[in-house]
Amino acid sequence: MAIVSLSPTLTLRRASGQTPESATASEPRFSRDVLPILSDRCFHCHGPDESHREADLRLDLFEDATADRGGYAAIAPGMSDASELIKRILTDDDDLKMPPPDSHRKPLTPDEIDTLKRWIEAGAVWGKHWAFEKPVRPSIDPDTKSHPIDALVKRKLAELGMTQSPRADKRTLIRRLSFDLIGLPPTPQEVDAFVNDPADDAYEKLVDRLLQSPHYGERMAMWWLDAARYADTDGFQGDATRTNWPYRDWVVDAMNRNQSFDQFTIEQFAGDLLPGATPDQILATCFHRNHMTNGEGGRDPEESRIDYVIDRVNTTGTVWLGLTLGCTQCHSHKFDPISHNDYYSLFAFFNSIDEDGKAGNAAKPYLKYKSPAAAVAVKEAQSWADRCTQAESAARQVAMESFDGWLNQQIEAIAAAKSDFTPWAEPTIRELTTAQGTVLQQSPGGEIVASGPTPRQDDYRIVAHSAMKSITGFRIEVLADESHTNGKWTRGKDGIFILTNVKLQVRKSGDFQVREIDIDSAHANVEVKAKGRNYGLVSDTLNDDPRNGWTLDAELESTITPTAVFALKSPLTLADDEELVLWLMHR
Repeated sequence: MAIVSLSPTLTLRRASGQTPESATASEPRFSRDVLPILSDRCFHCHGPDESHREADLRLDLFEDATADRGGYAAIAPGMSDASELIKRILTDDDDLKMPPPDSHRKPLTPDEIDTLKRWIEAGAVWGKHWAFEKPVRPSIDPDTKSHPIDALVKRKLAELGMTQSPRADKRTLIRRLSFDLIGLPPTPQEVDAFVNDPADDAYEKLVDRLLQSPHYGERMAMWWLDAARYADTDGFQGDATRTNWPYRDWVVDAMNRNQSFDQFTIEQFAGDLLPGATPDQILATCFHRNHMTNGEGGRDPEESRIDYVIDRVNTTGTVWLGLTLGCTQCHSHKFDPISHNDYYSLFAFFNSIDEDGKAGNAAKPYLKYKSPAAAVAVKEAQSWADRCTQAESAARQVAMESFDGWLNQQIEAIAAAKSDFTPWAEPTIRELTTAQGTVLQQSPGGEIVASGPTPRQDDYRIVAHSAMKSITGFRIEVLADESHTNGKWTRGKDGIFILTNVKLQVRKSGDFQVREIDIDSAHANVEVKAKGRNYGLVSDTLNDDPRNGWTLDAELESTITPTAVFALKSPLTLADDEELVLWLMHR
């Protein structure tokens, strides 16, 4: 990947003290001082772009700029007065003056003219565009005690007759460093700890701590993600969201791992082509999928695909080459040594991706990424869930043992307090009637048996007397019988029942006046989980709504005896002449 070999110049250029073409500190340097002037004022007509070149003169090439042009040269090294370039800049003749008045380019300032003169007088030492120069480590006095960067700054300040500002106090230092490295202010506690740390390496320890912070990677990634045109949406038309945040996390992680820049580059360009590429290395190639995508109806997908390729070329030029490569999309560069052909040669490199110009989740190739951290997180979560399940099981066992002990104590206490206490007692049946003709009879064993017609709806009325001194509830047991449908609990369809309402009343024997007894709750050993107003729960028999009630699952085994217990709101005591009236309604 030769295109990435130039990248270090982006960050090291300003730290350089001497460049290959520099001589003394007072002499102008080509790439720093001269090239910007020529690029801005001259290259439009005398630069790389042959379609706009005038007088067949190129000032971007040493050979052409210094060539003999019939007794004169545009630039005569060592002789600024003999250089046609300087003469044309200084002339008052509008037909000869450079840049021409009609070029709409500003005339050179006196400082710029002086720079060009001094550069030519010094021999017009040429150089390349700074982005194409190999960085050279500057010489530093081996006895310097300050940081090398500080030494270079001091050297330049001395040349300018300036002195360095005094060292910042510790409170200022920690704030500057925190904002620089993690993008967040230090807490008051962190400031106090640093200010009060007397150690000679207090600053170094602070730097190490901030570099270990996960926020360091977030801070550093911010700049890269901007250059990589990262976004959480497609950026066009409906601006739909996209799920490329794993790439963002990959960049943050790379910064926190201090991944080498060459590997950082290789993985983003061709991570999927590495031998045995890991999911993260494949994910890194999302750098070139961060562009806007167009999902607008009616657009030409091929046109969109070409737009994506162009975006990748231009972004590569900006991020890795430090060049305005996009200028050569339509013509050779007017200032930098990049031709129209160069641009489309690089275009061809990126034009080999298997994609079809679609947008969103339909934009292939589409990576289904599963972070390696996910498996670790799932394993940790499962381990935690297993521990919770074991703890819950142990706690439940302890609770059950405690409850069983308490229940036995209550039973023993009741038995000791009242030797004649009976938990359940069968009442004496006095009347059995129905509303729709079903025949109810009490068997010798005490059960109430239904016979005769089998209407779809019916209300059972049971009148009984109980000698119990205090009644707190009643129980209904539904018994299976071979004579019932499928040998189950009723003669109806599927052998099941639907009990919609249950009411309990008290009356004096032979009297028609009754009083209602409030039922507090109902519980059953088997029921169906109801949905909406469907039948199922025994508790629905207490709401006076015939559209729901207690029923069973038709698949329930007949060996099970459905049992419902109804608890009264307050204990009931019957007088000798009073009896119970129980209504079981099937509607």
